[in-house]
Amino acid sequence: MFGSIGRSFQLVKVCLHVLAVDKELIVFPLLSFIGLVAVMLSFVGIGIGVGSLDRIGAASGVESVKAIDYVVGFCFYFVSYFVIIFFNSSLVYAAHYRLAGGDPNIRTGLNGAMKHIPAIALWALVSAVVGLILKILSNQSRQRGGIGAIVGQIVVGLLGAAWTMVTYFVVPLIVIEGRGFMDSFKGSLSLFRRTWGEQVVGNFGLGLAAMVAFLITGLALAALFFVFSSLGTIGIGVWFLIAIPTIAILALVFAALDGIYKAALYVFASTGEVPSLFPTEVVREGFREDTRGGSIGGPGGRF
Repeated sequence: MFGSIGRSFQLVKVCLHVLAVDKELIVFPLLSFIGLVAVMLSFVGIGIGVGSLDRIGAASGVESVKAIDYVVGFCFYFVSYFVIIFFNSSLVYAAHYRLAGGDPNIRTGLNGAMKHIPAIALWALVSAVVGLILKILSNQSRQRGGIGAIVGQIVVGLLGAAWTMVTYFVVPLIVIEGRGFMDSFKGSLSLFRRTWGEQVVGNFGLGLAAMVAFLITGLALAALFFVFSSLGTIGIGVWFLIAIPTIAILALVFAALDGIYKAALYVFASTGEVPSLFPTEVVREGFREDTRGGSIGGPGGRF
């Protein structure tokens, strides 16, 4: 257990090295956030225009909600997922480009994702449907109250986690190998069977590192708040100017690290080769090869 956690932190350090080499990778999570804000503002305008927000806000039950409201809501889900997946695809493609020995830039990642828009859009559609179903199930279980609500939330959470793990490699398979959606889904399921342990360990390590980083940053910002608040309104304003960018940058860094880790794990899982930028002894400890099945993939990444 402790060895796995230690290896996970080693992998985080390695991913930080890649991010240090290509600092522009952090731009992709930033573009995703900006895109989501734009989508949200756009659909707020659409919702006001067609009256959906008024009906949903004033509704005492589903009777007051019209069909157009469901359409607007689903379209919001779909476009939001598309924005997230598109820029995540750009990040994974650019990270893989670096791991393959190239020198990527922002255009490299965006062009890599643009080549596979149909598959990305279909994956966004499926993700939106699954996400909406899980949301509905979560809301229904919450309305039950009591133990049933707690059990329901746990079940929905487990279903969401399982879906995330099973589809972990869909994006790399789409943008790196150029597979279609169904082929990518099957390939992701095949890789999942061999690397589920690495996914859990790696994501746990990144999540734990993020939690520690945010905790330390939060404590430091809290201490600064006491210092700047003594200066009055101007001091508090300065504190906000420091706190908001700091938290935002930290969030973007770990979002970029997640994409880099996904690209690195894909490289090892599909080819059996350690990415050149990653120290061999660290990666081979973190990406344990399946001893029962031997090499995970051939030179073409097929399985």
